Amino acid sequence: MEERIADIPNVQTWAFEASVSREWLYKAMKVMHGKPPKIILREIKYEKVVRLIRKRGLEAGCYSVAVDTGFKDAASLSKFLSRFYETNFTNLKAEIIKGKVSESYTWLNGMHK
Repeated sequence: MEERIADIPNVQTWAFEASVSREWLYKAMKVMHGKPPKIILREIKYEKVVRLIRKRGLEAGCYSVAVDTGFKDAASLSKFLSRFYETNFTNLKAEIIKGKVSESYTWLNGMHK
């Protein structure tokens, strides 16, 4: 399941695919990582967005990155970035291209998606 973590859309799906309850998953992730699964999935999505922009460079478009990351559209990705990371797609892309966004990945290390 670790290799597919970037494709899991929400905590309920994660718990279902792991054949555990949401409560058990919550407790396990808090003990193992110090974070609830909702936050872990949020960080994974962000890492995936960064990775796709870095890979595609100037050709990265908000809609294509959004869809390939599991958002329904560009507006959903923009809302996510604004709400949780205080940025927007254009600014994030510019910062990545300038090399100002860290290369380290907390959750996607070793994954090649």
